[in-house]
Amino acid sequence: MTTVITLLESLALHLRWWGRALVAWRDPCAPMRPRRALLLMVGFPLFLLVQTGHALCLLLDEVLFPSYRRVEVGRALFITGIPRSGTTFLHRTLAVDSQRYTTVTTWEALLAPSITQRKLLSGLGKLDRALGGWGRRIVDTLTRRMTGDFAAIHDVGLNAAEEDYLTLLPAGGCFILMLIFPGSPGLYELGHFDRRMPSGRRRRLLRFYERSLQRHLYADGQQRRLLSKNAAFGSWLAGLHSQFPEARFMICVRDPATALSSQLSSVASAGPLFGTSVDNIKFQQYFLNLFAETLDHLGETMANWSLSQGVVIDMDDMRERPSMIIMRALACIGEPMGPELADHIQRLPAGTASQHRHTVESLAIPHDTMEAAMRPGYQQVIALPQRIRITE
Repeated sequence: MTTVITLLESLALHLRWWGRALVAWRDPCAPMRPRRALLLMVGFPLFLLVQTGHALCLLLDEVLFPSYRRVEVGRALFITGIPRSGTTFLHRTLAVDSQRYTTVTTWEALLAPSITQRKLLSGLGKLDRALGGWGRRIVDTLTRRMTGDFAAIHDVGLNAAEEDYLTLLPAGGCFILMLIFPGSPGLYELGHFDRRMPSGRRRRLLRFYERSLQRHLYADGQQRRLLSKNAAFGSWLAGLHSQFPEARFMICVRDPATALSSQLSSVASAGPLFGTSVDNIKFQQYFLNLFAETLDHLGETMANWSLSQGVVIDMDDMRERPSMIIMRALACIGEPMGPELADHIQRLPAGTASQHRHTVESLAIPHDTMEAAMRPGYQQVIALPQRIRITE
C-alpha cells in the first residue's frame, strides 16, 4: 500500500512541478525560451509516460514477485558525502570485487527499476547477443551522443556502476529533477532531507528506497552484498542509518568551494538541454545552501556514531595516497577485502588528476560568501575521529 501511495503522490508532485514551470515565464533560474518550452510541452510528457510505465511495472512486481519483500538489505555499504568529492572513484574501485558486492548499473536504474523489467530486458539482451549485438551497439552509440561532454566529467555507460537514487525517479524522489525545476517545493527538500522533508513523505521515500534495494538484491540472486553510492544522499544520512541499522557508511568530502565549483560546472552541460540558467546566482545559491547544510548535517550526525559505523575520507587524502586511505577505511568499518580487490587497490596510482576543468572564481557567488557558509561544516567533518588520515 505504501508503494501505491508513494507513486500517486509522485504523480501529483510531477504535475505540480510541471504546472508551476509552465506559468513561471520569468523565473531567472529557468526563463521560458523556445528550447525550454519544447522540453516542457514535449519532453516532459514523454518523461511522465516513461515513469508511469515504470510505476505500473513496480506494481506488477507486487503480484508476480511478492517474495522480494522478504529480502534483507542487511549490512549494505553506502558511499555518500557531498557531490564531486571522489564518491564515483571510490564506488567503482570497490565494485571491482564483483564476487562480494552487487551494485546498480545505469541500465537497471534508468530502464529497469522493477524486477519485471529486468527479466524482460535481460531476455531481450540474450536475444540481441544471439543476433550479433546490433541493438546493444545502437544503444551505446545513442548513449555517447546524448551524454556528450558530460562523459569527460562522469563516465556514463549502460553497464557502469551508477547511483541507485535514480530508482527513486518514479517516486519523485530524485534530486536530479532540480536541474529541470530549480527550487520547486518538494524537490528542494530532497537536498535537505533529514531536516526539511515532511516526516510522512520522508518515511515513504525511505521505505520506497528500501523496496528498490530489495528488488535489486532479489533480481541479483541474493548471494552478494549491496554496494551503494549516492553523492546526493549526504542530507539523508540519519534517515539511511535508521532505515538500515546494519549498514556501514563511507563519507567523502572535499574543499567545499572547489567541490561546489566542480558540481556547478558539471551540471552546466545540462543547462542548454533543460533551459536552466546555471550561471544565475539564485540557481547557484540553491547548491550553496545544499552543500553548507549537508556538511553541517554530516558532522552533527556522525558525531554520535561509533568508529565502526562509518568513516570520513577527504578527497585530497585519497588522491595523494589512495591505497592507504581506502584500505584503512575498509579496515575501520570491518569490511573484508578479497585478493582481487586488495591487488586492485594496491595498484591505484597516486596523484591522478581529473580531466574536469573549473574554477571557483567563475561562480557568481563571492568566494567569501561560500567560505562563510561552508567552511565551518567542512572543518567539523574533517575533525571527526572517523576521518581516515595519512600517516607515515
